[in-house]
Amino acid sequence: MVEFVEGHAIAEMAQAMAPEVAARYDVHLQWIGSAVALALRRVDVPMFNRVVGLGLREPVTNAILDAVVDLYHGARVRYLVQISPVALSSDLHAQLEARGLSREDNWVQLIRGPEPPPAIRTGLRIERIDADAAESLAAILCIGFELPREYAVFFTGLVGRPRWRHYLAYDGEMPIAAGVLYVQDHVGYLASAATLPSHRRRGAQGALMAQRIRDAMDLGCRYLVTETVEETTTYSNPSYHNMLRTGFRLAYPRPNYIYFPA
Repeated sequence: MVEFVEGHAIAEMAQAMAPEVAARYDVHLQWIGSAVALALRRVDVPMFNRVVGLGLREPVTNAILDAVVDLYHGARVRYLVQISPVALSSDLHAQLEARGLSREDNWVQLIRGPEPPPAIRTGLRIERIDADAAESLAAILCIGFELPREYAVFFTGLVGRPRWRHYLAYDGEMPIAAGVLYVQDHVGYLASAATLPSHRRRGAQGALMAQRIRDAMDLGCRYLVTETVEETTTYSNPSYHNMLRTGFRLAYPRPNYIYFPA
């Protein structure tokens, strides 16, 4: 459930791109076995070049792994193969390494039930937006993820699509934080979120999470899932603590295998 709702959201990102955007960045979407594989072959950003869901419905064969490698062959971009622990084995680890993918780090997957979220104190205003504010949302996500502004087109096409809800936090009339909700089969996926550096530590992300949780409950979701970078002894992740404060619990750490082009 955790893997497949994320995979479908990734697929819709590609499907929502305008044809000229897909052509400019050489966008390819493939279902490889049970996995979703997204490739933006002219964008060297691993979050846009990744494979999710391998080995959850069938064995990971040489043919499946070869299809993954072929998708990115010649693109000269980094890409991630993100393996659920239930599908990872010592044999699969060896096969990935043999194809030039090394285990890098983990993202953590989190889950919660439909219990109401705690009250989040903030002086900011949270609003659900439509396509008129898509550019503002995309600009905040690009700043938050340290992406070139031109990549805003990867986010704007999703605003207003069925299954998607998008939110902004406002300081007065200024949009300062963004959050995204995707809903499929009674599962709510808290997707991309970011806050402008000038307005961090003011409760924006906690308030955006709480609003998305409430809206997902209103839509009949039985579970909510999300993910973030794993916290380590040398890296403190505020997003992870916001997730715990709003009722999420760790489901599992998910290993990232990354390919670096020559």
